[in-house]
Amino acid sequence: MGRLFGILILTSLLVSLNGQVLFDDIGDRQRSADLETELQQFSQGIEKMVTKKLKEVENVIETKITNLYRKVEKISDLITTTQTEQRLLKQEMESLKSKTDFLITTNCADILNNYPYNRGRDGVYNIVDLNKNKAKAVYCDMTTDNGGWTVIQRRVNGSVDFYRNWTDYKNGFGFADHEYWIGNDMLHSLTSTNPQELRVDMERFNGEKAYAVYSNFSVGDEASKYQLQVNGYSGNAGDSLEYSNNSMFSTPDQDNDGKSSGSCATKYRTAGWFKNCFWANPNGQYTDSEKTSHGYMIWNHWKKLMISLKSMQLMIRPRA
Repeated sequence: MGRLFGILILTSLLVSLNGQVLFDDIGDRQRSADLETELQQFSQGIEKMVTKKLKEVENVIETKITNLYRKVEKISDLITTTQTEQRLLKQEMESLKSKTDFLITTNCADILNNYPYNRGRDGVYNIVDLNKNKAKAVYCDMTTDNGGWTVIQRRVNGSVDFYRNWTDYKNGFGFADHEYWIGNDMLHSLTSTNPQELRVDMERFNGEKAYAVYSNFSVGDEASKYQLQVNGYSGNAGDSLEYSNNSMFSTPDQDNDGKSSGSCATKYRTAGWFKNCFWANPNGQYTDSEKTSHGYMIWNHWKKLMISLKSMQLMIRPRA
């Protein structure tokens, strides 16, 4: 009995020990399964997170690409618009050019006729020199007697030397905004195209002013030695220029004053239309005060004196 009880106790202990071992083994397996599950879940979480980030990056890239396409489209539209505007501008410029072809200004009267708002605005303008087919700067009197006068000679302060040779007077010299001679070739061109009238304005050093107008004025070509045709005087300065009617132009190096025994140009250091010299000497020497001499810039019939003048301006416009 006692021995049997001992055997039972031993058997019970063995069974208990085996059961614990079995339990421990089952526990290890369970923990291993749980770890695998956690690893799977962790891996799945990482995959989901990476997939989400990739999706976000993809969306950002797609958005930037879309924006880039839109910018490219805008640039393309802008280029197309610019090209269209350039074509329209070119067409407009061609149209304007074709219109201005009919508005070629060869004198100051043309400018005033084409652009009436210039009335009263004396100053330097560009006209077309038909001899050279290019622009030439001249002084326009847009005020006197309704304006439209092309100034052909201007003396105001003695800043330009008028004792010059034939070529200088042929081509012109000086500065339109100060003193100048327009040029005999251009004078011939201007006066042979349309009948012209001439106006001469002058001023003494005491401020007194006078003028002379000639209803007919023209200058021949170089072959005629720029022969002068002038008549039809009116004004208050006296007629000092008609004495030179039919005269040829003379310079120090070309003496064409047929009735003078010497050279008027050389003797008086001047140039112009001379017979037995002159009564008017617009291109004479400039002085800074009133003096008496043929060699100065004079208009003899004003005051009946050979007094030097402070300023003188010759200008023409098409006769009405």
